[in-house]
Amino acid sequence: MVAAVVRGDDGRFLLARRAPGSHLGGLWEFPGGAVEPGEAPAQALRRELLEELGVEARIGEPITFAFHRDAQRDVVLLFFEACITAGEPLGREGQEVGWFTGAELAGLATPPADAALVSRLARGALDASGSRAAE
Repeated sequence: MVAAVVRGDDGRFLLARRAPGSHLGGLWEFPGGAVEPGEAPAQALRRELLEELGVEARIGEPITFAFHRDAQRDVVLLFFEACITAGEPLGREGQEVGWFTGAELAGLATPPADAALVSRLARGALDASGSRAAE
């Protein structure tokens, strides 16, 4: 799985809300999805952002990764820095999208695989490029 950490010019982060009735429905997550056979992770993320949000994006370097296991699946999630190059994000599959400040991130319900990164961004302990911020 791959996910995009998109930070707007105003410093807010783009998240999408999982559709009710889906696995982890109603939780806010960094947008992304599955890597298809034969795809490179960055290529998969570019495709997912276009399919789900209708935006074209430049995919940067990986920031971090997360692993989560629950009763339904094991998830290894690779987070990439990303920048929207064309389009405005719109939930093309009915999902809600929103831009959130670091402080607002702390109050969102997120999937377990996103939680550690959300916590670090909310504390300002990691900037969007993956570098440790001065603490």
